[in-house]
Amino acid sequence: MIISVATIIICAVLIVLAVVTPFMNALFRRPSTESAQDDDTPMRPPLSVVMVASNNAVELRDNLPRLFEQDYPAGYEVIVVVEKSEDTTDDVLKHIAALHDNLYTTFIPSSSRYMSRRKLAVTVGVKAAKNEWIVLTDPTCVPDSDRWLYTMASHCNDATDIVIGYSNYSDEAHGYQRFMRMHNELYLLREAVRGTAYRTEGNNLMFRKTMFMDGRGYEGNLKYVMGEYDFLVNKYATKHRTAIETSPEAWLTEDAPTRRTWINKRIFYMETRKHLAGKRSHRLLSTIDAIAMHVNYLAIIVAAVIGATCTMTTDIIGGYLSVVDRWVILAAAAVALIVTLTLRTVIGGRAVSDYCPDIARWRIVPLEIGMVWRNLYYKIRYKTADEYDFICHKI
Repeated sequence: MIISVATIIICAVLIVLAVVTPFMNALFRRPSTESAQDDDTPMRPPLSVVMVASNNAVELRDNLPRLFEQDYPAGYEVIVVVEKSEDTTDDVLKHIAALHDNLYTTFIPSSSRYMSRRKLAVTVGVKAAKNEWIVLTDPTCVPDSDRWLYTMASHCNDATDIVIGYSNYSDEAHGYQRFMRMHNELYLLREAVRGTAYRTEGNNLMFRKTMFMDGRGYEGNLKYVMGEYDFLVNKYATKHRTAIETSPEAWLTEDAPTRRTWINKRIFYMETRKHLAGKRSHRLLSTIDAIAMHVNYLAIIVAAVIGATCTMTTDIIGGYLSVVDRWVILAAAAVALIVTLTLRTVIGGRAVSDYCPDIARWRIVPLEIGMVWRNLYYKIRYKTADEYDFICHKI
């Protein structure tokens, strides 16, 4: 029995792709969930928690009281800036303020135009803050622990300007939403560790007030409706002065998004990323990872088709594959598929065990593949949208 050189090459390529490509993804390169700081960190500074409310009466009623349960001896204030209030937001805030004297509220005038009202609201909140360190989050979020602020503040030192924490949707969200959120955040957190932070997928961010004010806030991107977290990190993060905190004690859980909210978030990000610095180098790695994954699966499918073909099949060299060659290639394709699925499930399983334990292991591979095609769908939705939907005034 003689196996052709072409068959040996095909089998070798299949096995190499199956072994190598599963390690080319964010789930393998995930940061540790252990806190980077120990509990001997010097005294934490007082903090100012800023959030923007836009018709969030229900979320404020359910989530805001949880912020006042934090175990933070240094003290903190909570500033809610109301960007839009066509519901009972005002009444909810008054009720909670009567119970907590460290809650402060302010409003954006309805006459404010020609700039992102959300970015304006963040700016107003930062200006109103009494403390140097600002924690930016949303009314839709709740801390997973009463030591959220304490853990995040462990990075407040002279060598740090920005601290990025982890957050994800609640268990009520669809599995693909939680998986995509986790996948994107792990990419971004790892990038922040190894170099300069590009942006943040979540809403768990701490930064210096003086840095924000000295840099004139969101100047340069105020016309873009969304992206207040992304633009802030992209503009102010510098190498070695950005910390990440992935300890579960510092996590935030965000309410499950509606389908419309989810799609809008993805579509608006398509516009935001066009205006972020370093977008090409950032997207290169994720693009290579996605291509490598699909090349691996495509090679397995093609090899399986060649191996299962009953007629003589012409190979790329111009010769012919014998029946033995085809059986060997078919077997190699089967082995490559088993290796691929096993490695991706094991690697992904470790990641979801740390960050999304509710996601079943058998769903990891379908979710990884589906994420690429969902992004293509969002890209199409973005391309067919009105360009003026993403800016505050026509230019």
